[in-house]
Amino acid sequence: MEILSPTDARKEFYNILKKVNEDHQPVIINGSKKENNAVIISQEDWNSIQETLILEQTGVMDKVREREKDDSGFTNVDEIDWDKL
Repeated sequence: MEILSPTDARKEFYNILKKVNEDHQPVIINGSKKENNAVIISQEDWNSIQETLILEQTGVMDKVREREKDDSGFTNVDEIDWDKL
Protein backbone atom coordinates (compact mmCIF):
# COMPACT_ATOMS: atom_id res chain seq x y z
CA MET A 1 0.00 0.00 0.00
CA GLU A 2 1.39 3.36 -1.00
CA ILE A 3 1.56 6.22 1.51
CA LEU A 4 2.00 9.78 0.27
CA SER A 5 2.15 13.23 1.78
CA PRO A 6 -0.59 15.67 0.72
CA THR A 7 1.99 17.60 -1.32
CA ASP A 8 3.11 14.50 -3.22
CA ALA A 9 -0.48 13.39 -3.69
CA ARG A 10 -1.41 16.76 -5.15
CA LYS A 11 1.48 16.54 -7.63
CA GLU A 12 0.55 13.00 -8.66
CA PHE A 13 -3.23 13.15 -8.33
CA TYR A 14 -4.10 12.01 -11.86
CA ASN A 15 -1.60 9.15 -11.67
CA ILE A 16 -3.00 8.12 -8.29
CA LEU A 17 -6.50 7.94 -9.78
CA LYS A 18 -5.23 5.74 -12.60
CA LYS A 19 -3.24 3.54 -10.21
CA VAL A 20 -6.05 2.83 -7.72
CA ASN A 21 -8.34 1.89 -10.61
CA GLU A 22 -5.80 -0.36 -12.31
CA ASP A 23 -4.25 -2.03 -9.25
CA HIS A 24 -7.23 -1.98 -6.87
CA GLN A 25 -4.83 -0.99 -4.09
CA PRO A 26 -5.66 1.99 -1.87
CA VAL A 27 -3.33 4.96 -1.54
CA ILE A 28 -3.04 6.57 1.88
CA ILE A 29 -2.61 10.32 2.14
CA ASN A 30 -0.76 10.89 5.40
CA GLY A 31 -1.42 14.39 6.71
CA SER A 32 0.60 16.17 9.35
CA LYS A 33 -2.06 15.24 11.95
CA LYS A 34 -3.79 11.89 12.31
CA GLU A 35 -7.21 13.48 11.78
CA ASN A 36 -6.03 14.80 8.39
CA ASN A 37 -5.31 11.36 6.88
CA ALA A 38 -7.35 9.98 4.00
CA VAL A 39 -7.52 6.96 1.72
CA ILE A 40 -8.11 7.02 -2.04
CA ILE A 41 -9.75 3.96 -3.60
CA SER A 42 -11.45 3.30 -6.92
CA GLN A 43 -15.18 3.82 -7.37
CA GLU A 44 -15.51 0.11 -8.18
CA ASP A 45 -13.82 -0.87 -4.91
CA TRP A 46 -15.95 1.62 -2.96
CA ASN A 47 -19.15 0.21 -4.49
CA SER A 48 -18.01 -3.30 -3.55
CA ILE A 49 -17.36 -2.25 0.05
CA GLN A 50 -20.78 -0.58 0.24
CA GLU A 51 -22.51 -3.67 -1.15
CA THR A 52 -20.71 -5.91 1.36
CA LEU A 53 -21.72 -3.63 4.23
CA ILE A 54 -25.36 -3.70 3.13
CA LEU A 55 -25.30 -7.49 2.87
CA GLU A 56 -23.79 -7.69 6.36
CA GLN A 57 -26.25 -5.20 7.86
CA THR A 58 -29.30 -6.95 6.40
CA GLY A 59 -28.17 -10.42 7.52
CA VAL A 60 -27.75 -11.81 4.03
CA MET A 61 -24.11 -12.71 4.65
CA ASP A 62 -25.14 -14.66 7.77
CA LYS A 63 -27.46 -16.73 5.58
CA VAL A 64 -24.67 -17.28 3.05
CA ARG A 65 -22.31 -18.46 5.80
CA GLU A 66 -25.00 -20.80 7.15
CA ARG A 67 -25.51 -22.32 3.72
CA GLU A 68 -21.77 -22.74 3.22
CA LYS A 69 -21.71 -24.90 6.37
CA ASP A 70 -24.72 -26.94 5.21
CA ASP A 71 -23.64 -30.56 4.73
CA SER A 72 -26.09 -31.21 1.91
CA GLY A 73 -24.04 -28.94 -0.35
CA PHE A 74 -27.15 -28.01 -2.29
CA THR A 75 -29.60 -25.15 -2.00
CA ASN A 76 -32.62 -25.08 -4.25
CA VAL A 77 -33.03 -21.42 -5.16
CA ASP A 78 -36.75 -21.98 -5.74
CA GLU A 79 -37.13 -22.78 -2.03
CA ILE A 80 -35.48 -19.56 -0.81
CA ASP A 81 -37.86 -17.02 0.68
CA TRP A 82 -36.14 -13.97 -0.84
CA ASP A 83 -38.40 -11.54 1.04
CA LYS A 84 -37.07 -12.79 4.38
CA LEU A 85 -33.39 -12.40 3.56
